[in-house]
Amino acid sequence: MEDKFLMENLLYGSKVINDLYMHGFIEASNDRIFQAFTKALQEASKLHNEIFKAMESAGFYNMTNVDEKKIEQTKDKLKTICQECCDK
Repeated sequence: MEDKFLMENLLYGSKVINDLYMHGFIEASNDRIFQAFTKALQEASKLHNEIFKAMESAGFYNMTNVDEKKIEQTKDKLKTICQECCDK
C-alpha cells in the first residue's frame, strides 16, 4: 500500500480514538475514571501530533498561509450569517 494512504488512515483512526477518549474525559463519573481518561487523551493526542508531523515532513499534509483579506472576508460573511440567525 502507498505510504500516504496508510498514514491518512492512521491519522483518521487517531482522530476517532481521541474523540472517544475526550468523551470519556468529559463524562467521567469519578476522579479515578477522569484521571484514566485524562492520561489516555494526553497520550493519544501526542501520538496524533507525531503522525501529523510525520505526514507534514513527508509532504503528505501541506499547509499554506491564508491571505489576511480572505480571513476578514470570511469573518464578515460569518457575522452576517450569525446576525441573520439572531434576528429570526
